[in-house]
Amino acid sequence: MVTSFATRPAAGTDRPDGPAEVIAALTSLIRASRAVARQRHDQLGASGTPVAVLKALSRATGGRDRPGDLAVAAGVAPSVVSRVLPRLEEDGLVTRERDEHDARSCHIILTDSGREQLAAIQREYAELLGAALDGVPEEEVERMPGTLAHLEQALLRAAAQGAPRHSGLAPSLRPATTNHPTTESQ
Repeated sequence: MVTSFATRPAAGTDRPDGPAEVIAALTSLIRASRAVARQRHDQLGASGTPVAVLKALSRATGGRDRPGDLAVAAGVAPSVVSRVLPRLEEDGLVTRERDEHDARSCHIILTDSGREQLAAIQREYAELLGAALDGVPEEEVERMPGTLAHLEQALLRAAAQGAPRHSGLAPSLRPATTNHPTTESQ
């Protein structure tokens, strides 16, 4: 059973602290999403990082991208993508092609089989979510993709601005290493 982490006012009510409410709702959404992903991993059999790499490739121009760019798009370290790519290649979901202009570089290309696997996974998740959205007003469901796209762009703009360092934080609230910003700061 997945419990709701949200403790926010209903849509349309006064929200004097809009950005704080958005952060709280987003944090709750991320936690719920991770909880569901853990529960459904065995049921659907799809692992997060390889699927994220396939999704990133599906959105990339021509279904191809460099490993470093895939890491950024998937939100993981380049070393994680390096460990995932051989397995995806072995399964025939991606291929690797040397860059004709830079022999040290390569492009990863999503294969037809990779597209089919990703589409099957996305259909299964859509079926699960579709059933769960029963009872949510249709107009809200229709608005969700656009709203989430706006939120994604806002988050990317905020990340590009950089965040001030909070030197007054207790040691237990600071990242283990101060060389890399944390994405778990919500």
